[in-house]
Amino acid sequence: MVGVCRDVHFPHRVLLLAYRPVAHYRSHHILRANKEGRRLPCDNSGVGGEELAINGGPKVRERPYPPWPVLGDEEVAAVTEVLRSGKLTQLTGDHVAAFEAAFAGWHGVDHCAATSSGTTAIHAVLVALGVGPGDEVIVPAHTFIASATPVLHQRARPVFADVDARTFCISPHSVAERITERTKAIIAVHLNGHPADLDALLALAKPQGIAVIEDAAQAHGALYKDGKVGTIGRAGCFSFWEDKIITSGGEGGCVITNDDELAERMRRIRHHGEQPIEGERSYYHAELGYNYRMSSLQAATGLAQLGRLEEYLEARRRNAAFLTEHLAESVSVDPPFVADECVHSYYKYICRLKPETGIGVDWFVNAVAAEGIPVSRRYPTPLTRQPVFRDAGYGKQPCPIAEKLSGELFTLLVHPTVTLDDMGDVATAISKVGRLARASAEARSRDDAPEAVQRVLERLSRAVFINKEDVQNRLVEFCLTALGWRLDSTNTQVWLPVSQHMASLWDLPSAQTKRDYVLSARGVQVFHIEAKHKWRRFAVDLDTFLDRINRGDWDDTRREGPNRELGVLLWAAQEADARRAALIDEKRLLVFEQNGEWRLAREVDLFVDPTDRVCAAFMLLAPP
Repeated sequence: MVGVCRDVHFPHRVLLLAYRPVAHYRSHHILRANKEGRRLPCDNSGVGGEELAINGGPKVRERPYPPWPVLGDEEVAAVTEVLRSGKLTQLTGDHVAAFEAAFAGWHGVDHCAATSSGTTAIHAVLVALGVGPGDEVIVPAHTFIASATPVLHQRARPVFADVDARTFCISPHSVAERITERTKAIIAVHLNGHPADLDALLALAKPQGIAVIEDAAQAHGALYKDGKVGTIGRAGCFSFWEDKIITSGGEGGCVITNDDELAERMRRIRHHGEQPIEGERSYYHAELGYNYRMSSLQAATGLAQLGRLEEYLEARRRNAAFLTEHLAESVSVDPPFVADECVHSYYKYICRLKPETGIGVDWFVNAVAAEGIPVSRRYPTPLTRQPVFRDAGYGKQPCPIAEKLSGELFTLLVHPTVTLDDMGDVATAISKVGRLARASAEARSRDDAPEAVQRVLERLSRAVFINKEDVQNRLVEFCLTALGWRLDSTNTQVWLPVSQHMASLWDLPSAQTKRDYVLSARGVQVFHIEAKHKWRRFAVDLDTFLDRINRGDWDDTRREGPNRELGVLLWAAQEADARRAALIDEKRLLVFEQNGEWRLAREVDLFVDPTDRVCAAFMLLAPP
């Protein structure tokens, strides 16, 4: 709920967002110069005499972070040799064949087929396996999108499985629930450098003839029970993109396998489906193929990099071990988990922001970045909510862990050019931000809500609480819980009436009264009152609802909006993060004004709330 607070002496808004499992309160001064909302919404200047850099204090680190990748004299010499030879492609030179032999040898497999990227490597495997229309391929909901889009290119159906809460890799338990008679393959992504649970996946797949494809794009050199990733499933796909553990000069990929037939078909597919005859070009195209070839320049760079792979892995593991040791007792973050049977390759060092910190990952990342540390969100939108899948009707499978992780994970860099001194700055910045933010949250603990806030909430609540007789007690409970103050109660439910207009937009059966439907602010749920104390839940397709709003389907009935006395902004987002759901999406913000008009807001002077996991938000505009 958002109301204009008229009981304080400076421009101020009270922002209440409905969260799961509890609501959170944040207040922001309305300073248009601070549109990104990057200031911590509480005072921390008195905590230990320190000040966060995001609030104007000194940075932990002033000097630049070491770059990655760094290509040396060996790579330059190798590329120069290729350029001078004039043999720049796989068809005229021998550098690609040399790289394939070296990469296969390093992994101890029979075949390596080099490709133009990791994405084309996955696609080539799917084509070679015969995946096509009507087939299903199970992919994790939490990963880079290129793990799943090749499935669409084959007109097959991506089926999203949830992930493990500790490793962030695909969950065998979730996979087991998704397997059908149409399942053709499982793509096991070794995310961030941590191997997926291959034994469990193979136990599910092999008896049913399902291929397990290892997506090792982020996991060069990672080990699963002493076996190198990429060598355990039917095929292993790698990427040599610019910032990967090793690079082939910006782009590049490959597939490794011990399957002779699969390898032969992939080599045809990557070269327009051409069938060579006695090792020579035939210009005879046996099947539909693509130009997925690696160039000689890429191969020469990759071959030079491969010689340093062991050195790079040692440096990444050294840096990661340092961070893990220094973050082990962190009050704000959990360092990466590593399963006993695995050896991590640490393409990225992924931390989880502890929910109990009371701050959102967006704000935390901005605060750490302000201290001079490279940091970023990690896959903030699960694949189930990516429009390319969602709009095509995919992604309806529940993946609660992937949804949760999308609002908690962030990335730190541990690449080989980083020293332990650099890692020390990273650990110091994480500790500083977490400590001061948590201390500030604890300093706000009170026994009561401020009187001004109580008065505003009481005025705004009268039209939206169903239980009028209990409104005062409900208000105090909700207010205290929302503020994050000490409260020994689990009663955080808030019920809001759904008008006939809103019910029609949700395609619900016709409402007889204004109270036939209510929406629970604890989560995005619509209920129908069938009898006293009896409720029936309706499934609501919120994405469809928002699409209809954006298309203007509400124009003809916009004057029938809910609750004319106050006007209600309804922004219903299915477990979305603050950047996409919390009142800041200027193109999709739906407003019901006091004059009874609906409009899409074009300018929003509300700032990014530092909390992320929004389920629903309602704006109430108090009457003059």
